[in-house]
Amino acid sequence: MDIVGKFTKLKKTDYLALLICLLFLGAYLTLALVKHAHFGTGYDLSVDNQIVWEYSKFLPPIMTVHAYAFTPVFYDHVEFVYALLAPFYWILPDARMLIILQVLAIILSGIPIYLLSKKYKINNLASLAFLISYYMFFGVQNALWSDVHSLTFGVAFLTFFIYFLDSRKKWPTLLFFALALISKEDIGFLTFFIAFVYFIKTRWKLNLLIMAASALFLYIVFFIFYPNFTLGYQYANTGGLLSNIDLSNLFNTAEKRSVYIYSLLQTGFLSLLNPLFLIPYFADLGHYFVFGSERTTSAQGLFLHYRASLAVFSIWPAIMAVSKFKKLNNKFLALYVLFFAFLVTYLLHSPLTYLSKKWFWAEPSGVKNIKQAINFLPKDAYVVTQVNISPHISNRELIVTMWGEGKEFPKNSPCGEPKCDWFKWAGEPRYMLVDTSPEWNILHLLANREDFIEGLKNMEKEGIIKKHKQFDSATIYRVYARPY
Repeated sequence: MDIVGKFTKLKKTDYLALLICLLFLGAYLTLALVKHAHFGTGYDLSVDNQIVWEYSKFLPPIMTVHAYAFTPVFYDHVEFVYALLAPFYWILPDARMLIILQVLAIILSGIPIYLLSKKYKINNLASLAFLISYYMFFGVQNALWSDVHSLTFGVAFLTFFIYFLDSRKKWPTLLFFALALISKEDIGFLTFFIAFVYFIKTRWKLNLLIMAASALFLYIVFFIFYPNFTLGYQYANTGGLLSNIDLSNLFNTAEKRSVYIYSLLQTGFLSLLNPLFLIPYFADLGHYFVFGSERTTSAQGLFLHYRASLAVFSIWPAIMAVSKFKKLNNKFLALYVLFFAFLVTYLLHSPLTYLSKKWFWAEPSGVKNIKQAINFLPKDAYVVTQVNISPHISNRELIVTMWGEGKEFPKNSPCGEPKCDWFKWAGEPRYMLVDTSPEWNILHLLANREDFIEGLKNMEKEGIIKKHKQFDSATIYRVYARPY
């Protein structure tokens, strides 16, 4: 059947689903691109932008902007997905392309969520409500607000993987299984438990193959590659990945408990009605809460991108629960689902609410100055810069991040104290680009603004840097010595 013929068979609800996709596409593109234009993006985007840019130039993927500067990207994460995205940089070699691709991936991932609802004959309005709930899930909102991450692409692939696995379509299942697996080193943990659930449900032998492949991938990455070819997995417990396994760590902090409450509240606790399909939900949280490092507490809370995967593992069981309990499957279910989707967004003040805030639309005073400084900076300059400027210029081989910290001076202290505000960075950059506008805080500077300004003054006094060009609040310095 031709494409025109397929479109003529779409129902009114399908067109409404398409409209919902487009509305959220516009909202999330606006949210993410305006933040980037206002220099609100930072460290993670600069790292990913540099890696994809290097792939697009057929250069080795060596991170310089990273905390572990001048190491291969795989020392930190195993994310082959960025090599697949590199050809898009032949169109627009810019961090904005990554932002656009991430938003598109999430919007497209709503399609299998909607199709799964239709497959199980969920009420038309309720199917649309589940689609909206997926797009509004707080983990999705925070992921699309918080720079770009391979996990978000992995989540998109997982939704297609689940739909085709549920539909027992072998080759599309294997395709999206492979795409999900190469997105991030820990996705195999999730595909294993998804396949386990479907093996229990259907006894389809393909699930055993997927479980075996997932386990093998995890073994190679975590027990062969990281221990023998890198400095070790940076996000494991200090005693090792399998050390300190204590199931009480699933619930042992208020922040962890809040993750359960809000993620289950998103669907009005419907997902609890189908415990089998909640196994990947608990596996997902378990690998952050139990196996995850006690140092990476940000990965165990409500915010940033880490809870994006819960969008799948909360909505999917809810759909399956409604299909199981037929009395729930009616038009009033749509109101129920939408009520909780909007309630959670309101309670958490999630990023979509920012579109109604004046501060979101107001351009920071330093933006114009930074843009002038970037245009003046030599295109091939080896530069050190602050994290909110870095994503805009990290499509180059040599760029490093400046980290605010103190330095002790036994004598001849530039600040008159034994310890002065200072910076450290890797390598030997020739230029430093900074902006000290009042809107920037520790998220943009990796230091308090006052300490950041004092650190610059101290380094000027010591002859480490010297002003080269001033653009009001933005300054280009020449770097004359290492900071230590």
